[in-house]
Amino acid sequence: MSPQALCRLNVNMVALGNPATLDKRPLRILVADDHPVIRKRVRTVLEGYPRFDVCAEVADGAEAVEQALRLKPDVVVLNITMPILSGLEAAREIRAKLPKSAIVILSSHADQQFIEEARRMGARAYVAKTKIGDALIRAIGDAVDSGDFVLVA
Repeated sequence: MSPQALCRLNVNMVALGNPATLDKRPLRILVADDHPVIRKRVRTVLEGYPRFDVCAEVADGAEAVEQALRLKPDVVVLNITMPILSGLEAAREIRAKLPKSAIVILSSHADQQFIEEARRMGARAYVAKTKIGDALIRAIGDAVDSGDFVLVA
């Protein structure tokens, strides 16, 4: 096997998370971002992996809370800056009512204050919007499998 193929295999194994969890049902993921292009990109990336199933897309924080309570997803991917209710406020509400749902913040804000606030609100990962792709996949897998806070900036 070529070094490039081996590297892709290793990246994909890491992206899928803990091999012990691979035989379980797909993780149900709710995506919340006020930009339709970003929502579509995230959905496309996530649905490229059999472990992930995007169960809903929403455009604001209030709708994210509503749909999370209705659907009870395993993972909620939230943009910080959204209308009606910010992603951080939505994270706090979702975390309080659905403590088993992993919150992943997807943001263009790289300021330390936003990262710390996301942690305080219960997020398990903070991913820069420039890292939509394998880094987002790994961050979601790590957030779910380890429960440790993951920063991908």
